[in-house]
Amino acid sequence: MALQKLTKKPAPALKEIKYLNKNFLDFRQSLISLSKVYYPNTYTDFNEASPGMMFIEMASYVGDVLSFYVDNTFKENLLGYAEENKNVISIAQSLGYKPRLTAPSICDAVLFQIVPASNTYEPDPDYLLHIGAGSTFFSSTNPQVMFRNIDIVDFADPADRDVTVYARDSGTQQPTFFLAVKKVRLISSTTKSIQITINDPEKFHVITLPDSNIINVISVVDSQNNTWNEVDFLAQDYIFDETTPNIYATEPGVPPLYRAQLISSPRRFVTRLTENSAYQLMFGSGTGTVSTALYNIDPRHIANQWYTTNLASISLNDINFLESDAFGVAPANTTLTITYSIGGGIQSNVPSNTITNVGLLNVLNDTTDLSGGQLAVFNTAVQSVAVNNDTPATGGADAMTTEEIRQNALGWFNAQNRVVTYRDYVTRTLSMPAKYGSVIKAFAIKDEQINKVITADVSTRTENTDTNPFNNVVYVNDPVRPNAINLYVLGYNQNKKLTTLNTAVKENLVLYLDQYRVLTDEINILDGFVVNIAIEFDILVFKNFIMRDVLARCIDTINEYFNIDYWQIQQPIIINDLILQIAAVEGVQSVKSLKILNRYQFQDGMDYQNYRYDIDEATIDGIIYPSLDPCIFEIRYPEHDIIGNATS
Repeated sequence: MALQKLTKKPAPALKEIKYLNKNFLDFRQSLISLSKVYYPNTYTDFNEASPGMMFIEMASYVGDVLSFYVDNTFKENLLGYAEENKNVISIAQSLGYKPRLTAPSICDAVLFQIVPASNTYEPDPDYLLHIGAGSTFFSSTNPQVMFRNIDIVDFADPADRDVTVYARDSGTQQPTFFLAVKKVRLISSTTKSIQITINDPEKFHVITLPDSNIINVISVVDSQNNTWNEVDFLAQDYIFDETTPNIYATEPGVPPLYRAQLISSPRRFVTRLTENSAYQLMFGSGTGTVSTALYNIDPRHIANQWYTTNLASISLNDINFLESDAFGVAPANTTLTITYSIGGGIQSNVPSNTITNVGLLNVLNDTTDLSGGQLAVFNTAVQSVAVNNDTPATGGADAMTTEEIRQNALGWFNAQNRVVTYRDYVTRTLSMPAKYGSVIKAFAIKDEQINKVITADVSTRTENTDTNPFNNVVYVNDPVRPNAINLYVLGYNQNKKLTTLNTAVKENLVLYLDQYRVLTDEINILDGFVVNIAIEFDILVFKNFIMRDVLARCIDTINEYFNIDYWQIQQPIIINDLILQIAAVEGVQSVKSLKILNRYQFQDGMDYQNYRYDIDEATIDGIIYPSLDPCIFEIRYPEHDIIGNATS
């Protein structure tokens, strides 16, 4: 068979967008036809060399040029076909999408600290550092790339902390110094602040930031210590409350929650990019009174404000339904302190083991009770802090290209920042801010229960010890509701074991989802079911391998396979996959048997979930399927529930 020469196919031509759809010849022919119809006896010489045709062709040329600009203007107004970057940015922002100037890289790193030993030969708690967010670190290969921690690093917290002996006394061999290690997440950005003085109020006042690598605006505070909040659009009258503590008590060791509620936000601004990719802040236009009360619609206010005449003659203003301060308050007679983060870029994607230099540390320890000698030891502990990134920093990117902005804006417009599919509900649930409660596992499915319906109103919901999370359960005989969605959720307790969420988190979740859900959708927040399991297995070990070590590695493999971070609700257990994982452990000749058992509450004196599950009945062709009621499999106590036996 003879070889055929491969030829590269030409790239498809871009579609031409034309509004008038006329060129020079079209205008020329139209003018000739016009002359023949309306001036048949005045001019009849349409030869190309005649003087009359010269004027006709000159007019056709003008029409052709004007047609080109009309067509080009029309094309540049269509997001799918616009070519100029400034037009694509303008259209994208009009659809609500905000293009980025830069994107920061993120990596996981570890912080080291040397701690002197106490009298009990333990790390002295007086010298365990409490490092606040915003401390700076930089790469040894590129010192211009700065990183900062986004969370507080508390060496006094034993969670995720490793402590090893750093030095011993030469005589007694007792520990004198310890090395404490904590994990930290770093982001390639630094903060910068500028102050802008504003005298007379100006409608839609615009401030242009001087930097070109801005990631986001962190805060805007005026000289009266008032906070200005960033919103998606100036007509947005409300924001989520960021400061009100939650009235519900939390479990020990769990960060405090905040009660999700909407508050009025008259001091607000939006951010945008200009055609020159400059970062701008735009403020409101009103000068009325300022109120930060809870966001509630008072029907009496509406009646007194608007309905003074015939209701039928009143047009409702749904853009500014509360008539509140005309798109926000305009700043006046004040100085704004704008704090924003800069950095990122493709150059911030540094390799592993290169972030090794410590910049400025935001140490939060209270040293007022330390004496001179103790303070010197404390400063030595601060100077001993070191950093290293075990993983490379990734995610950094430069400014978006025109095509990236176009495609992202098209996707944003189609989504409309709403939740429509089941996956949208899960994604939005898992993205709820952690301060309102952490939802670790979520699963959404259509409500197919015929006889039991849980109402979606949460204003009177209270905690119930029954399996139903709320008291107000009504029983009806109506058919299945077409738009009802059951959202099953679970969280972690302080020991990172799956547990049900309390009422506070569920109420916050309902309020959070209410900002995105489709009006006709009804959401039932339900507790997911947790099926606790145990693994029993027998392996055959090759000769010349220590059975105890091989068995330990197999247990670690099973524990990693069932790492709860990787498991989702309604995920089945594929037994053959688990067997292959065990068989791949070095030293394992074969897996003789493997059995999965159910563990339930108070069995063997352990605190398991109170759900029994027939594993044998649920196993089909080597796959253990979850129940119809959405559940998740969990090995709750790996050190107790993974039982192995090895022979050689």
